[in-house]
Amino acid sequence: MKKILTVLLSVVLIGAMPLAFTGCGKSTSGGGDGEKLVIHFGSTQGTTHAWYKAAEKFAKAVEEESNGNIEISIEFGGVNGSDKDHAEAVQNGSLDMYLGSTVGADAVVSKMGFVNLPYFINSYEQVDDLIYDGWVGQTIKKDMEGEGFKLLGLTDCDFRWISNSKREIKSGADMKGMKIRTPESKMFLSFFENLGATPTSMAFTELPSALQQGTVDGQDNGPVLSYTNGLHQFNKYWVKSNHSFAAAVLVFNADKWDSLTEEQQEILQKCSTDMCDNIITLIRKDVEDMTKKMEKEGCEVIEVSDQLDKDMRDAAYKVWQDKEITANFDQDAVEKILKDAGLK
Repeated sequence: MKKILTVLLSVVLIGAMPLAFTGCGKSTSGGGDGEKLVIHFGSTQGTTHAWYKAAEKFAKAVEEESNGNIEISIEFGGVNGSDKDHAEAVQNGSLDMYLGSTVGADAVVSKMGFVNLPYFINSYEQVDDLIYDGWVGQTIKKDMEGEGFKLLGLTDCDFRWISNSKREIKSGADMKGMKIRTPESKMFLSFFENLGATPTSMAFTELPSALQQGTVDGQDNGPVLSYTNGLHQFNKYWVKSNHSFAAAVLVFNADKWDSLTEEQQEILQKCSTDMCDNIITLIRKDVEDMTKKMEKEGCEVIEVSDQLDKDMRDAAYKVWQDKEITANFDQDAVEKILKDAGLK
């Protein structure tokens, strides 16, 4: 009798097992039939940045549009590493989605590095015409999608300004011997060397202490990144040089994107476009607001003089024509930039 009961109990349990496992399989990242699709979305920016605020709104919109069938897992604050780490992770599929500056992404997709050339794009009119509505944005899309990415959108990061603790900068001569921190890029090192400064590359994480200790006199980040990281405390003089604009790329792993249903793609694309538009509005307002806050806290914000404009353009042209610097860039883009500037 005991043996018969044991066999009958085993049959009942085995028959019930598929139902039990089916009930536990809803919250996965697979996105198959009957499963919730979880998208892991990373960035190096923290919770105080406009990107994070826009990402929260994006996640809510995706959830509503998909009736709760798509969940966005926001993983900001650099939990997945540096900008380069994020780009590589999306490229190899270990991260689904990433929002980051072209300065970081070009370490993985070197062809698109042309967009960061100094003094190539230095006004919002050019940003809108060339990047969002023109050939530069189309070229970035082509270059990124040739390297395993699906580009969902382009949006604002910040213009780069020149700041220092020594004096006003009204010409290249005012920068002679000035110790300026630059990104870890030969392009920016060369630009500041051409202006007569003494540039040094270092990671952004090292910059606050370097400014505080006087290891460097200045740096070249814009008002949003500078103010949110407290750099204005160490530099009194700020020139609105706009000497480089790092657009932000919103990208998805190409293979993962192709595995989604048409409906899922439509929802994610629509909400991504809305997020990029939202970021542009937020960032440009932050530039105005944070500039005013910097001035209120004792910083001098200076417009570019005619002489400095000429000196920066001359310094930039030398970089554009340096084939060692532009060797890995999209060569069609480089040729067009040189031709349009009358350098070819």
